[in-house]
Amino acid sequence: MVLKSVRAKTEAAWTTTKKILALMSCWGLVFSLVTITKLAVAFEYDDGLVFSTPAYVKAFASVQQPYGPEFWSVVNRSYDIEKPKYLVQALAWAFRLFGFKVGIVADRPSTDGDALRKEWRRLTPKTLFFFAADRGDKKGFFERTNFVLFVGDCDSAIMDARKAGVYSVRVKRSPKSYQKEDYHPGTLGELVLPLSQY
Repeated sequence: MVLKSVRAKTEAAWTTTKKILALMSCWGLVFSLVTITKLAVAFEYDDGLVFSTPAYVKAFASVQQPYGPEFWSVVNRSYDIEKPKYLVQALAWAFRLFGFKVGIVADRPSTDGDALRKEWRRLTPKTLFFFAADRGDKKGFFERTNFVLFVGDCDSAIMDARKAGVYSVRVKRSPKSYQKEDYHPGTLGELVLPLSQY
């Protein structure tokens, strides 16, 4: 009786070990292939990875001239009051776990943006944190690296990604977002991530 119980427990443990080893082997294969081919994915920062409206509200309240260098300095240094969008950030980390390089596209100037880059250094290298307002064309950014997927909220960013041959997925904006224009989910025939507004 005792011998049968020990044998059953041993077989169960061995079966679990084999399943874990099989999963680790699959992960290792995917990670190796992705790393060797240097595949990358990109995420839009504002209303993509984070709900950044609190940073903009703070900047509007603290400077006299909106959209000037001082304004963007406040926005770029106020990342601590931005709210994470959990589903999108989990997706970004899942891609990172499987070996993809992760890029971030921010539609703003880089004024005092080094702190923001440093905040995201675990997810993305400095070279793949792109301030679109400084360098202009997002299409060129998508073409420079081997991007296969873009996750964003703006119509224009999704169209730029498509022009570069990058598959695009739409993230929903929070209903409280200060940005209202350049946003028509589903009208471009793209996949829209459910619950991505939270």
